[in-house]
Amino acid sequence: MGTLRLPPEVDAVFREFRTCEFTTVNRQGQPLTWPTEPFYDAQEGRIIVTSSIAFPVKAYNARSHPQVALLFSDATGAPLTDPPAVLVQGDATVAELVDDPPWSYEMFKESILRQPNTRSFVSNPVARGLFTFQFQRLAIFV
Repeated sequence: MGTLRLPPEVDAVFREFRTCEFTTVNRQGQPLTWPTEPFYDAQEGRIIVTSSIAFPVKAYNARSHPQVALLFSDATGAPLTDPPAVLVQGDATVAELVDDPPWSYEMFKESILRQPNTRSFVSNPVARGLFTFQFQRLAIFV
């Protein structure tokens, strides 16, 4: 897709918000919304949401009904003053991550910075071994 030209306040929301509400549509045509941690891949002009292979409903829904929405409405934890709410509607594509694409390292670093307690979990080899499924991800690109 390439770089997007966004108003500075929207770009700041994408870069700084800790969570967004991600909505998919299930097979019955019902919307399902989850709080999720988005990653803004500015270089590619897309937002990436991941899902553990243990909890793949978001990815399944996005595959069967690619029209999705992301609502950035809660600025808790973001270093922004009075940011706008931003609604993104688009078509999603889903990919199983069998390798580590370059953006995944950036996403992981951001996640650790946003949730510092995660460090103790990922630094423990026993926890990493027991919860391998948590680290295997499905990527949803919007």
